[in-house]
Amino acid sequence: MILQKLYNNKYNIIICGYLNVNYLIGNNRRSQLDAVLHSYNLAGTVEFPTRFGLNSHKTAIDIVFVDTSTIGKYDQYPLINGLSDHDAQLLMLNKGQKKEKECHTYIKRKINKYTIADF
Repeated sequence: MILQKLYNNKYNIIICGYLNVNYLIGNNRRSQLDAVLHSYNLAGTVEFPTRFGLNSHKTAIDIVFVDTSTIGKYDQYPLINGLSDHDAQLLMLNKGQKKEKECHTYIKRKINKYTIADF
């Protein structure tokens, strides 16, 4: 319901958080969540473990979803802070290159009988 109220194709949405759906394995819960988010042009970006449990059990349950139009326009890395069994993610959006405006200077001379007389 929140996405329904917030969604506007003029804006890019980013959702992040602890979702308790492991994105390292395909299952019914992941498929259902993906279906809902894809209907709002959102896709998961985390492709690495974000949590390390007992016996080296790895999961990706801390997920970031971005607008599909931004795919390839960001970099994402795990950020290991040592404060938790969950690693943070660093999402760096690439703004893209701004096209500089071409600036031209034109000099015009007003030519009439008065400017000719002044000349």
